[in-house]
Amino acid sequence: MKTAYVVRHGRTEFSARGIYSGRTEVPLTGEGREQAAQAAESLRLAAVDAVYTSPLERARVTAEAIAASTGAALHVDQRLIEVDYGPIEGLDRSAAEERFGEAFRSWRERPFEAHLPGMEPLSEALARAGAVTHEALAGADRPALVGHQGILRLVLMALGQVERDDYFATRLAEAEPISVAVGERL
Repeated sequence: MKTAYVVRHGRTEFSARGIYSGRTEVPLTGEGREQAAQAAESLRLAAVDAVYTSPLERARVTAEAIAASTGAALHVDQRLIEVDYGPIEGLDRSAAEERFGEAFRSWRERPFEAHLPGMEPLSEALARAGAVTHEALAGADRPALVGHQGILRLVLMALGQVERDDYFATRLAEAEPISVAVGERL
C-alpha cells in the first residue's frame, strides 16, 4: 500500500483575502513560512520519499521545507502549477461575479462544463494533475505533492478522494498535509 501526501502551500496575502492568485507569483507571508515549517515537521517521520511541487514560489518554498525535513528528493513539476484562472486572477469571488456575472456563476455551478474565455478548462487541468499524480506514485511509495487549492483538488480527484460535483465544496487548509492511502488500482 502506498501513501500520497497532498499539501497546499502556506498562507499568502492573496489566500488570506480569498483572491484568485492562479499563476501570479505571490510569496508566503511570515505566517505562511511558519505553516510550511510546521507541515515539514509533521511529515518528518512519515517516510516521504519524494516531493513533487509546483514551480510557483509559494508552493516551492513549502515543498523545500518538506524536502529538507524528510531528506526526500525535490521535483519541481510544471504540471502542478495552479489552474490558470485567466481573467479572474487578482479578483476575489465577489469582484469576479460583479465583473463577469452569469458566466462566473455558471462556472461556479458547473466547473467542468463552463469556464470563462482565457481560463484553463478544469478537464485539461485534471489531465495534467492525474498524470503527475500517477508518475509520482509510480516512482515513490510515499510521495508528497505540493501545490495550490485548485490543482490539488484535481490531484485528490485523481486519487479517488473528490468527486467532480464536490470540486468547489472541497477546501484544503493551508500547509496541512492530507494523507491518502493508495491501493493497487492507481
